[in-house]
Parts: sequence; structure tokens; C-alpha cells
Amino acid sequence: MISAVTLAKLIKEECPSVKHVSLGGNYITRLADDCMKEWHPFFEYIDSIMMYDGEEPLARLLEALDSGDDNLDCVPNLCHAKGGKIYKNHRIEQTFINDTVPDFDGFALSKYFMPELILPVYSSRQCFNHCAFCTIPGATGGCYRKMPISRVFEIMCRLNEKYGTRVFSFVDETFEGKRMEQLADEINASGKTFFWHGETRFSPTLSTEVFNKIYQSGCRQIQFGLESYNQRVLDLMKKNTRVDWIDRNVHDCLNAGIPVHLFFMIGFPTETKEEALNTLAYTENVLNYSKQVCGVPYSTRGFTNFGLVMGSDVWNHPDKYGVSVMPKSQYEDLRLEVDYVSGTGLTLNEAKSLSDEHHIDFYMQEVINGSDTIDLPQRLHISEVTWILDSIHAVRYKGHLTKVKRRLTSLNPADRIWLDSKTSVVLVEPFAYFYNSEYHHVYAVSQLVYLKLARLLEADCSISLILDQGDLELTRAIEELLHYGLLNTNIDADYVMHDNGFQLVKSSFVKEVGRSKEGLRVLLSCATHRMCAVNDFSFALLSLFEKPITKNEVRDILKKEGLSTNEEQLNKLVDNCMKADILQLIR
Repeated sequence: MISAVTLAKLIKEECPSVKHVSLGGNYITRLADDCMKEWHPFFEYIDSIMMYDGEEPLARLLEALDSGDDNLDCVPNLCHAKGGKIYKNHRIEQTFINDTVPDFDGFALSKYFMPELILPVYSSRQCFNHCAFCTIPGATGGCYRKMPISRVFEIMCRLNEKYGTRVFSFVDETFEGKRMEQLADEINASGKTFFWHGETRFSPTLSTEVFNKIYQSGCRQIQFGLESYNQRVLDLMKKNTRVDWIDRNVHDCLNAGIPVHLFFMIGFPTETKEEALNTLAYTENVLNYSKQVCGVPYSTRGFTNFGLVMGSDVWNHPDKYGVSVMPKSQYEDLRLEVDYVSGTGLTLNEAKSLSDEHHIDFYMQEVINGSDTIDLPQRLHISEVTWILDSIHAVRYKGHLTKVKRRLTSLNPADRIWLDSKTSVVLVEPFAYFYNSEYHHVYAVSQLVYLKLARLLEADCSISLILDQGDLELTRAIEELLHYGLLNTNIDADYVMHDNGFQLVKSSFVKEVGRSKEGLRVLLSCATHRMCAVNDFSFALLSLFEKPITKNEVRDILKKEGLSTNEEQLNKLVDNCMKADILQLIR
């Protein structure tokens, strides 16, 4: 919003030929609906807001401006300023769907920070369900309407011909299961190699046969609005979903080879802690089942605490849901999510705390804010998209194996190094960030080290040339970049299941990011984003690995200090820390 208004201000100042600046979309529609009763300072920089669906209002607005008529009262769904007051014109409900082929000309598609082009398409507008927490029905406007699937497939083919994309992201609010099956029939009959993903609802009509057909057509992720795994809460949310549908759909989807992404929330009004934990446990079980039983490691989940949003049914009828809405301050006029007090169940703060305890982004933010070793960007990639691409390319994860870290001195001096084809580099002062789109590893070096490395890479350098530099910081950085797959060399990487007598060393890019609910110390690898939790004694024990050491040498030290060691527990600590990249094997 700030960027949009800033751009509008610059246009007003620098482009006097521009007659009219208008905004549109879900967010600004809700602001205009609920917050703009009289005058608003936005209208110093914009002339109007097109509320709800914009196709017909935009056409009528252009007609009025082209005719030279300053009276915009005839333009439907328009919020505009006149004489220091705000006027909202008559509202119309759009009944048609725009089925023109999207035009992405002018977009620098090759510069997007993604390893493969993904284009958005839709097959329907609006949603046929009105969930209690959702604002889409009110802010989008119009009835639920859909495009013939034959036209949807035609649009995909046209985009493929024009832009070369074969991966499509369906942005429907709800892509009906029956229509997904129809699309699968079109794609399968054509013999085209397309890949796609979309969001749908749990349904009794989705079957094993349907999911198999959808997978064959290139569907590589289905996003489900789970919201809760408790029938009482689902009914209160007006989800029109049954838990037995959830069980059956998820099982059949995963067994067809299609990863799932489960959206849910914690703390919907009256939800208890036990109900929230039940949903968390269910989603954890789904991810484990997906990976360990179905061989589908790409399933994910996304959640946060419930937010009471202006325009939702809970906002419009708080008494029905047992909540009291707290007034906003004068400085929160652009805030659409409001604080509330719930009469029963989790409080707002309890819901936030419970969400944070189970959310890796909470720990990542702690690292970003408090790191003195490596600064991580807030988001180098959109997680759900990279998981989809992994699913498309069937990326093989080696989570059960540990990569052996090699010292440059152990490699053939004549070997070359080069930047991996799936590694991108972004310069953000004072660091250079390396990101690999296959492994999702991120690593940062100083820009000075990066400049030295860049010159060596341009010269097609050998290991011996690097070592001849006598630059320990550069050498260590290259070893780390090789270890995380950001640089490549002629030698294939070694992976082992156990430490097998190797030396172990604690990674220099590990941060303690908090305590788990059981009181364990949570450790995070900043490069791989893997985590593990250890007790206080194990945490102290890890200090022995600050320098390369074997597990047998650790036992000897403990024995010398008169400390008894439990062989099973020591092995478990080492194995868990290896899998989380807290401990590295060195050759």
C-alpha cells in the first residue's frame, strides 16, 4: 500500500499529462468500505478507488474520462472525492468472467528470482462458500462464476506458445474438484507436458481415481484450506467440511503422489488449546505420512494465529462468535486486522504464543534480528513455489544422509570450481548472498570475499590457485560454499548415514534461537534452515566439537573428567545434530 501511494504521488508530481490515478483490489476495497467515511488523505495523491471487481468499472471510468466529463457519479463501484468529500457510487454485482488470455508483455520475466517461469491463471472468480473468517465474498463482489474448462486449457496452451512456460499456478479462490478432473482430462488427452497447482476444498466427490488422473495431468501440489481438524470448530467456521472427508482426501491425494499444502489457523473464537494442538498434531502426522509412507517429501503446511479481519462474518457479527472487538487507535486507520477479546477458549496472546512455538519462521526472525554471524534476507524465495518445483523435478532429498565436508587440501589441486547452475547471487550491502534453488541453501560472505571469489571464477581457477592465495578467509568461504552445493567441483560429494569414525565439527552458522515448550534449547542452521532441540547437558557437550574431533575422542575426554557416557544417547545426539547440520563431518 505504501509503495502504491508513493508511486501515485510521484506520478502526480512528475507526469502532468496523467489525468486520473485509480487504485483497486481487495485490500483497498475493504479500506474504502469500512474506513473512508468522509475525507481521507489518500485523495491528495489518487483520484478514485475501484471497489470490488474492476473489469466493468474500469471500462466505464475510461469512457467517462475520454468524454471529458468530470462527473464520475455514473461509474459503478467507484469511490471518489469531490468538493472535499468522499462519494461511493452505486454497486453492481459482476456476473461475467474475463476469459481473455493474460498479457505479460512488458514484465521482465527473465529477471524474476525463480529457477523456472511460473505464470498465474484462473478458471473461476469468487468463492461458493462463505467461511466466517474470510473477506473474499464481501470485498471481491459478484457471484461465483466459472470459465469453461476448454477455454482454461486453451489459455494455458496460448501462454505456453508465447512465453514458453509449462508451469501454471491457479489462483482461483477455490478450484472445484470436479473442474480439476475436467482439466486433467483435457491435458491428458492432448499429450502436452504441463505442470500446475491450485487450491481446493475437501469434498466427498474426490476419489483415488480422480487424484490419479489429476497427477497424470501434471498436478504437483494441491492446497487445502484445512483451518481446523476439529468438527466443532469447522462447523463454527461455516466451512461445510467434514473431518472424514479430510482424512480420505489427504490419504488419497498423497497416495496418488500429489503433495499437499495445508492451511490452518490457531485460536479461532472459542477454540481451546487442546483443539489447536489436535490440529497441529494432525498436520505433523500428515507431513510424516507423506514423506515416510508415500515417498512424497514435498508436502507442507502454513499457519498462523486467527486474525479478526474487517469485513469477515466474525467482524460483522462478533456476538455470534463470543468476541468483543477492541477499538483501533487513530494511528491504525490502514489496519484491517483488529484486536479482540474472546469470552472462551484461547486468548489472542495465547494463540500467538502457541503459533510461534510451532513455527520455524518465528525462530528464523529471531536469527535475522539478532545474528552477529550471518544476516539472512527475510525471504529469498516463496516457499510454496519452490516446493512445487521440487515436486515437478522430483528433487531427491538426502535427509537421512549426511554430506561429508571436504577441506580444499584434501582435493586434487588440479580440480576446478564453478558456480552451480542453480545458484543465484544477490548483493545486499555488506554481504553477497548465495542461494541454491534446488537445495534451498543460503549462505552469505562479505562483498570483499565475493569480489575475490568472482575474479577466481572468471579465471576458471583450480584448487591449487585458490590455496596459493594464502587467504584463509577466502579458503574457508569456498569450503562452505562447496559443502552447501552453492559451488561445484569435479569430485562427486560423499554422503554417509553415520559418522563412521570421521572427525566432527560444530557448524559456525548455528544459532540458539529459543526454548521449546519442553524447555529444550532450539538450535538452527542458518544455511540450511534445519533445526534440532537439545537439553542443557547436550548443549554443553557440543562445545567439545568447536574444533574437529572424533566421537571416540569425545568419549575419552568425558571419561578423563570422570563423566559416565551413555553410548545410545551420545550416538543419538550426534546423529540428530548431523541431520540438522549442527555438526558437520570433515574429511
